[in-house]
Amino acid sequence: MNSLRATPAAAPRWRSAALVLAAIVLAAVALAGCTAIGGGDGASTAVGGEAGPPVSENGGSPDSSGGGALGEDIDTGPPFAPEILDRAVITTADITVRSADVTRDAERAAQLVATAGGQISGDVRGGVGVEQTADLVLRVPPGAVDDVLAGLSGLGEELSRSVRSEDVTTVVADVDSRVASLEASLDRLRGLIADATDITDLVTLERELAGRETELESLQAQQRALNDQVALATLTLHLLAEQAEEPGDEPAGFIAGLAGGWDAFVTVGVTLLTGFGTALPFLVTATLLVGFVVLVARRRRRPVTTAVAESA
Repeated sequence: MNSLRATPAAAPRWRSAALVLAAIVLAAVALAGCTAIGGGDGASTAVGGEAGPPVSENGGSPDSSGGGALGEDIDTGPPFAPEILDRAVITTADITVRSADVTRDAERAAQLVATAGGQISGDVRGGVGVEQTADLVLRVPPGAVDDVLAGLSGLGEELSRSVRSEDVTTVVADVDSRVASLEASLDRLRGLIADATDITDLVTLERELAGRETELESLQAQQRALNDQVALATLTLHLLAEQAEEPGDEPAGFIAGLAGGWDAFVTVGVTLLTGFGTALPFLVTATLLVGFVVLVARRRRRPVTTAVAESA
């Protein structure tokens, strides 16, 4: 029985442990209360203490994330989506080939273009023999440009080549938009003219209609030209015979002037000599006839003069 009875020294130890445990519990309660008070302050607004929208874990409201009921109809994408336009590119190329037979290779070039689904829009030829030249303007689909250039290069010795591409997407889109706007404007003007009752208003509307129709025709011509240049690439082929000069070989400046003057001098001299050679047989014949007439006239004059002298 004496062993189950607590000793006087053990009592203070139990009281100390109870005090420590009570202090820990009080501290936890106080910390929880501060946290609750801080959360309530963050949820309240500055005016009137009204509660604002609930805050999500990442610090934003459900509306801004699109997950809440109010955010379902809100477009969180970019402010505008640019319209995707079809690319419009104008392709031009220039190739110079030294040819052994200009006429034959010009016909081969025409066959290449026809096979590619294109056409010839220009054919200028000059010179003869070893100085013969041919300049062909070929229109082919843009997708066939590389194949056609390869075929043209095989006609002879390729001297030069250049290929250029110009993006005119925005230009085409602008012209198309202006054409559509003018067409709509013309429709409205025609409606106003049909309903007009005052002669002054009618004359003004018809004048405005005529001006806009002229502008529309100009824009439509520009539109057709752009569409044609985009639909078909333009290739220029220069065919040169063995001794024909390349397009860029002509001198410039003083040398060009001197060469041009000399060519003109030679041309004039050749022309004069040609004319003189043409007229020379006629001049000789005329000279002989004139000499014969003069000789006969002198012979007839001598007897008359002698008879007059004897009578005197």
